[in-house]
Amino acid sequence: MAREEGDGGDGMQAGAGHEDRISSAIRQVYDNVANEPLPDKLNALLEQLRQGGKE
Repeated sequence: MAREEGDGGDGMQAGAGHEDRISSAIRQVYDNVANEPLPDKLNALLEQLRQGGKE
C-alpha cells in the first residue's frame, strides 16, 4: 500500500485528527502546569499584593 502525502507514517492523514492529537497533548501539558503548586516565595509575594503592599 502506497503512503499518501500528508501521511505521518501512522496511516493517518494530516488534518483534523492530527490536530486533535496535538491539541490534546498541549491541553494536557497546560493542565499539568496549571496544577503545579506555587513556590512559597511567589505565594508570599501574591499575599503582599493582595494586602496592598502593606508589610
